[in-house]
Amino acid sequence: MNRKSGISLLDVIILILIVGVLAALLIPKAREGKLLEAEAECRERMTSINNAMLSFFDTFGDTTLLHAPVEPDSAEAEAKTKAEKADSAKVKVKLFTDNVDLLKPYLPDGFAFKCPLDGEEYIIHARDSLFYSISCPNGHGQVIYGRFTWEDE
Repeated sequence: MNRKSGISLLDVIILILIVGVLAALLIPKAREGKLLEAEAECRERMTSINNAMLSFFDTFGDTTLLHAPVEPDSAEAEAKTKAEKADSAKVKVKLFTDNVDLLKPYLPDGFAFKCPLDGEEYIIHARDSLFYSISCPNGHGQVIYGRFTWEDE
């Protein structure tokens, strides 16, 4: 039999099918790896924002009068009462913030307040010294008053 050497059409079709099957198996794994990597980086960023929030809370304070001044009987008693009240009636009120500009000093330069998956900004809610939350708009998790929801999974 006289057979020519080289690649036949059937060989090419088989080769294309093999490459197609391998691509169909490997591309979803690569995509899943990228999604898991983005999720891990997102959670790392939310942890950093949480740490910045706690640092801000520890260092930020304001003085506020707790009680209205009481009317004293004499001018001398009034001066003494004012001085005592000024010292004892002030308290340091610590606050959380949702202003990212106030958190930037506690984070590395160029820190992004965005999810690495698609660049959407984190949702940060802060209510005085009682509550704060940091949420990923893509569902990678949430930090609620220092508790990481992904640790519950």
